[in-house]
Amino acid sequence: MSWLQRLYQTYELASQNEEIQAQESSLMPYYHVNQNVQIIVTINDKGDFVNAEVCRDGNGKVKSSYLVIPATNDSANRTSGAVAHPLSDKLQYIGKDFHEYSDGNKKDLYPLYEQELSTWCHSEYAHPKAQAVLNYVQKGTLVKDLLDANVLIADPDDISKLAYPEQASDYPDSLLSSLNKNKGVFDQGAAFIAWRVAATELGKQAEHGVSETWRDESLFESWQQFYATLDSLDGFCYITGKDSPLASKHPNRILRSATNAKLISANDLSSFTFLGRFTDDEKSIKAHGLQGANISAVVTEKAHAALSWLLSRQGREDAGQAVVAWAISGKETLQPTQEINEDEPFDVEEIVESVDLKEEEINPFTMSDDDDFDDGLDKTDDDSEYSEIDATKVNENKPNKLNHSNNLGQTFATHLNNTMRGYRQQLDVHDQISIITLDAATPGRMAVTYYHETMSNDYIDALACWYQQFSWYATYKDSETNEYKLIIKSPIPKLIAEVAYGSRVSDALKKQVVSQVLPCIVEGEARHFPWQLVDLCIKRACNPLTLEHRDWEQALSVACALYRGYYLRQSDNKKRSYTVALQTEHNSRDYLYGRLLAVAEDIESLALYIAGEKRNTTAQRYMQQFANRPFTTWRNIELALKPYENRLKSSRAGYLANMQDLLDQIMSHFEVECFNNDSALSGEFLLGYHSQKMQIKLDKQQAKKAREDKKHLEETSKTA
Repeated sequence: MSWLQRLYQTYELASQNEEIQAQESSLMPYYHVNQNVQIIVTINDKGDFVNAEVCRDGNGKVKSSYLVIPATNDSANRTSGAVAHPLSDKLQYIGKDFHEYSDGNKKDLYPLYEQELSTWCHSEYAHPKAQAVLNYVQKGTLVKDLLDANVLIADPDDISKLAYPEQASDYPDSLLSSLNKNKGVFDQGAAFIAWRVAATELGKQAEHGVSETWRDESLFESWQQFYATLDSLDGFCYITGKDSPLASKHPNRILRSATNAKLISANDLSSFTFLGRFTDDEKSIKAHGLQGANISAVVTEKAHAALSWLLSRQGREDAGQAVVAWAISGKETLQPTQEINEDEPFDVEEIVESVDLKEEEINPFTMSDDDDFDDGLDKTDDDSEYSEIDATKVNENKPNKLNHSNNLGQTFATHLNNTMRGYRQQLDVHDQISIITLDAATPGRMAVTYYHETMSNDYIDALACWYQQFSWYATYKDSETNEYKLIIKSPIPKLIAEVAYGSRVSDALKKQVVSQVLPCIVEGEARHFPWQLVDLCIKRACNPLTLEHRDWEQALSVACALYRGYYLRQSDNKKRSYTVALQTEHNSRDYLYGRLLAVAEDIESLALYIAGEKRNTTAQRYMQQFANRPFTTWRNIELALKPYENRLKSSRAGYLANMQDLLDQIMSHFEVECFNNDSALSGEFLLGYHSQKMQIKLDKQQAKKAREDKKHLEETSKTA
């Protein structure tokens, strides 16, 4: 019940906040629903027809408008049954003369509508606009007026009847474009109508208020006050702690993908629903209320309205599953399934290139001043060809190590802290945060599959912990430059599901992954990450030949992120600390073997690039085998590398010397018995492999940038 109470409190606070109410996605009034409307009819306050129009978008194209209308519990939940809305509804309900113009096979639904509207208008809570609508519809000229206004389409063979076209293209730019077919034809009686009520006297326009009924707050309040009196059964509300009219039915239309799904639905007494220990029947309910927890009608309406508003404003919904985190105060909150780098990504290459190098440091992996070789991580078909080599510029000295790893880690931590500080400042220290997951398993039923409450600082700390511990190198496509850039980020649950189970993962598996990962995000280090997902991602990352290059890069990034975060959250005796940047002092067998594989791949990639060959390297082809039998497979990779090293001796002597020296350095860290061990590698080898690849890539870019800056400085000096 706590989630209902929090939603009710959110509604109360948000409805009093003028800034929230002024937003485009404002809080919807309770006892109202959003509805796709196709026709707007304008009348005056005396009930006379003025004009009518088909709803259009900003470009003038025929399109339904999503508007707020009053509704009863029955009409808001109607499916195939005949139940009328009290003010705005379909033409077949509102049109008193519709039955005369229809095909004659339809039931006359106008009396249902007139009864609902008349009851409201004859009560003490009547509203002038509702009375004007009642006066107009009782004249019985709606369909005729719409035909005269060219909003409805008459049958060309009999103008006294409405047309039932089979093709919307026969009537371009008409109402049919916003309707759905019913039994193979377009039924104009299904067109939904909303009202404008204009003031007839100029002096009363200010008193009359806005003409649109879907924007008139006084009309909303009039209907709310009237409808609250209809529930005569009073009882104890477990949310407010007061006696008030109890809810007999609860709203739907919470999720966009499952509009009929309801969170609370147990209103039959014929053994269709398992009632457990409860023995309710109609007599006992009328006398004493429900034996279970009672909720007042106003509370459930407000709570569901708040939930629907939160989901539409800041929630994440996919395949009938929705996740939203919100502050009780109504302030916008960082979502747990949201990537924090959506607006300002942490660009690794930009950070690394900003480091100033001394002249003697411009030397690691030296090739030539005009060298544009990319190690293949971001390689595409339209890369520029490798330029001619000036052998006199090749530097064969030993590399001076570029130490940007500490700067990279510190900069990322600073960037993350600044980002989280911004979100923290949006919330008060005492703001309570609630996180809820909804799942619509069937079209009519929905469940709360996860709910968690926390304070704002604890919530931000938990998110920061996830983003820090599960961060790793990744690539994203810049929408402005259309280029792939290297960033550091943590994977979102949807991406984890796609990597673990494939891009065609079923909705059921995707939901399962979200339910497993979400607690690890919002509850911080208190939750250990499930090993099953880590293992699945590692296995996929170890098999690059089964995936497209970009997909494999993504799988590798996710696998490294999950493996790193998994061990950072273990207890003290099992905890392992890995950094995103290369750890040259980490002498684990698995980590070192991964580094060896990365260096071998880079050497062969360059040789293939020079030769103009586009194929997978030996390291990529043997990667899965290497993970299972590293000692045996490394010998095969090393032997296969010899021809490529021979190619590079003449044109890339400096580069080759540096890489061979790097191989020797890595080999020197091995203990003999560890190197000769042919048992399978753990996922740790992926961390060593990917970190070494990134170190090589970034060192090349950093050295190239330094050479360009030096060259530019020399040219500037000459010019001066």
